[in-house]
Amino acid sequence: MKNVRTAFLYLSLSVLFFCTVSCSRASSFSLEIPETEATAVPSGKTTTLLAGKKLPLYFWRFTPSQKNALASYFEQETGAALELTLGIKAGKALDARTSSIFFLYDDDFSGKNTLSRSRKSRPQVAADFSAASADGKPFSVLLCMGKDMPLPAGFSIASGEHFTVISARITEPCVGFDYTRSAPLYAFAPTGGILVPFSSSFDMSGVPTAFPPVHTASALMPTLTVTTVPGADVCIASGGERLTIRQSYAAGSSSGGASGESASSAVSASQASAAPVRFLPVSIPCAALKSPFSEFSVVENPQCVASALVHASDRDLLAVSANYPRAVLKPLLVDPGLIMEWRRATWRGRDYELFAWDRFPSVLIFDTASYAVQDDFFRRLAFFAEKAGYRGRLMDDSFLQTQHGYNAHDYRAETLAAFFELARTSQFPLNERELLLKEILSVNGIIHFAQDGTVLPGEGAVISLSQESAMYLRWTFIAHEGWHGIFFTDSEFRNTVASLYYTMDRQALQALQTYFSVTPTLNYDLSDDYLMKNEFMAYMLQRPLGQVREYYINLASRSHAQTRMKAEADYILATNADGYVSAATMLDEYVSGRWNLAAGRVWLINRQSD
Repeated sequence: MKNVRTAFLYLSLSVLFFCTVSCSRASSFSLEIPETEATAVPSGKTTTLLAGKKLPLYFWRFTPSQKNALASYFEQETGAALELTLGIKAGKALDARTSSIFFLYDDDFSGKNTLSRSRKSRPQVAADFSAASADGKPFSVLLCMGKDMPLPAGFSIASGEHFTVISARITEPCVGFDYTRSAPLYAFAPTGGILVPFSSSFDMSGVPTAFPPVHTASALMPTLTVTTVPGADVCIASGGERLTIRQSYAAGSSSGGASGESASSAVSASQASAAPVRFLPVSIPCAALKSPFSEFSVVENPQCVASALVHASDRDLLAVSANYPRAVLKPLLVDPGLIMEWRRATWRGRDYELFAWDRFPSVLIFDTASYAVQDDFFRRLAFFAEKAGYRGRLMDDSFLQTQHGYNAHDYRAETLAAFFELARTSQFPLNERELLLKEILSVNGIIHFAQDGTVLPGEGAVISLSQESAMYLRWTFIAHEGWHGIFFTDSEFRNTVASLYYTMDRQALQALQTYFSVTPTLNYDLSDDYLMKNEFMAYMLQRPLGQVREYYINLASRSHAQTRMKAEADYILATNADGYVSAATMLDEYVSGRWNLAAGRVWLINRQSD
């Protein structure tokens, strides 16, 4: 090849990579194109290199310092990607046969600045790039580097004379699309693929070449984040199942675009009018999916999906206790609807998984492998917090072995702090899982410690359920306990519940409280006004509105109720449970209007098999 000059990429003076060890982790570093004698672009100039006689080819080779920086970045971030922002020159027709972007490696070069004629085929991003951005505006292409591949020595753009390279940077890997940016992003796994402009689907089969396919002690499976804009509910399909994502705002409050408008168009229109778009991100850990590395597509209302990106999970989620094996400390932030059918094979912990509610992140959710594991964590707390005759006391193990706690649990920060403070001051011997619970609560700010060791309440609450419960009960339990979590952490909700509690049918309320006291598995302390309001609310909202009347009529008809609370049970039957239906209806209207939740449903994501 004769009369050829190669354009090199140089690191910007403001390279983020070269920060001190006290900096937060690097998210990217820039590559700047220097001035040459050829076509000008905003960040510099490039020259054309012809590979053979037919195919015009632009290529860039990293300098030794850039290669060293890339290697350090890849090791620090456990992955890397090249992101190019491109502009299209006017009057240049492109097609998928000649438009592609791919990496170059050391053995692709026959000399310092020349390419070998015998380059091997390799994965690439190919497309008719001319349609990749609306109105000819810039667009970005990201190509991940393989975690088990050599690091590239540069990159090439076939038909490069059709483009201006506006910017180039090394950044964190991701796969998918993002139309929320001024330059739409199309992100590909190391396996490459076909760029389909403004598509609402992408292939996830290559994701394991950039991210861990399973959880290990040192690495986590990636996370899929779907960002919606206000409008209709969205349904996505992946790996033989469908996930319906409800909008997380009140029905009718949307200011989004019309239903026929694409997400990218809605974003562009908003930018043109300077009106902000409400982006609503939903995190779906790949570990939650039945078959995570397959085709992703939006099958209902794609106009409401602004981005869908697979990216690395937060490394903080790898934190485990130094005292207990495989005891995870940091929660996965998810919608409760994902937890119910989460496969235990993808749990990080040995006998429990730890979650936090994405909409109420100070609420931790324990899912335990069995009732026995759950009892070790919470049974002593149940008697301390709620059981009549035992509240405020720490019962010893010999007593607990013959007692039932609950099949699911809920506790606020103040109760948790009081429990551990009494154990501290009385030098009460807690079991290993209770000590682990104390560590988890401290790490997540639900409790904290004064300088003298006093245990103080922080912010938040804990709820739990067990894999040992039948699936239909798990759905009821997550609803019941989820409402407790909101009650613990939202004062406006508590005030709303209190106003209804004091104005509802007094005999119906008395019947419910009597049921609390005569049912041995409950045995709630009726003198605790906070507890009574909390449980009243949860019993009104734990089942769908259409099931409330039937549930209380059945409850009143049971031999247990007819024997131990006959007068109260007969009142429920005589009034056809109207008092409960009325209270549940008013609460349902409130939670629907405020959070788009409903009686019997505290989740926004529903999943079903295709």
